[in-house]
Amino acid sequence: MLPYESFLDIKKILLVKLKHIGDVLLATPCIRALQEAFPAARISALINEGTEIMLVNHPLLEEMIVFPRSSMKGSFPFCIQGELSFALSIRKRRFDMVVDLTSADRAAWLAWFSGARYRLAYDPQGKGFLGKQFFYTHLVPHPTDMNIHEVKKNLGLLEHFRISTPSPRLEMRVAEGDRVAVNGILKSLGLRRNGDGPASILDFALVHPTSRWMFKCWENDRFAHLIDWLQSDYGYPVIATCGPDPKEMERARRILALCSTSPRSLLGVLGLVEWAALAGKARIFIGVDSAPMHMAASQGTPSVVLFGPTGFQNWRPWAVQHTVLVHDCPCSRDRSPHCDWNQTRACMAAITLEEAQAAVSNLLRELHGHKHDKHTLFQSVKTG
Repeated sequence: MLPYESFLDIKKILLVKLKHIGDVLLATPCIRALQEAFPAARISALINEGTEIMLVNHPLLEEMIVFPRSSMKGSFPFCIQGELSFALSIRKRRFDMVVDLTSADRAAWLAWFSGARYRLAYDPQGKGFLGKQFFYTHLVPHPTDMNIHEVKKNLGLLEHFRISTPSPRLEMRVAEGDRVAVNGILKSLGLRRNGDGPASILDFALVHPTSRWMFKCWENDRFAHLIDWLQSDYGYPVIATCGPDPKEMERARRILALCSTSPRSLLGVLGLVEWAALAGKARIFIGVDSAPMHMAASQGTPSVVLFGPTGFQNWRPWAVQHTVLVHDCPCSRDRSPHCDWNQTRACMAAITLEEAQAAVSNLLRELHGHKHDKHTLFQSVKTG
């Protein structure tokens, strides 16, 4: 194992994560690990257009470099010209080290073209273009544990060089203006009193029942019954949210239409940072495998999450109290598709309303019966 002290004169570091918003958030512990190993270095992040909101206000980042995917369309010569122009802008910044957490072809050649003396990545193992492994200076073997959490996988690349952080957490910073806006929304919904402090956690459940991937969603009627049970039998007010995607909006509306009670609805109206601020106020988050699940974890909000075939060990909430509800599925067992991706998966349909009610009730009992640090890692997995 090569110690990080072997990397000399590190003044500028580029962390590359050209993936989705949830993936970018799960990479944030690496920013802190790099800063602690190289306290004098300035750290930049290279991310895809549309994911930059995950890193807004991050205190340890010098710069976000956004790859403009939407403008890289058109004829082949136009795309090549755009890629080359972008790569030149990276090279001009004169990074000393590039840490590639993406493992994709574009990330590899951008890392190489940057001219950085040290270029770190997981071994591509023959995937991608010919000779890809030679675009890096330091390659690390992939983890052998298929069930490793994505946060640990990201950190594992750095830990190979003894770069680590003692308490890795997801860091999505919420600006004061977003907190003030959310406080106003809560007051308008009758869930905030004038005497509530700015950091107070309020007794409401934040329910986000959708994902842009519909196969991750639970049965509509069961989510509606769970909301009704929370509000009527358990006496817990519910705020329902979803993303602005039309398919998500339509599904969420169908769920609320099935409710016999009247949950507060903020469907598709909150920006991501506002949503994170709202999650930070909630006593509990209830949802499915999605980016909001990770955002709620970044705010320390305890969660009950319903998982399908996407590997709960890899993607469960990180460093926060949570219960995962999951049933066996051949798709997750051998990592290949067996089910119809256009409908609710059988493993999701196997999660009963009674299981969900028990998980929520048990977690709320824990929260009200004991004073937990919101950032204490706690996992309870309910499997069928």
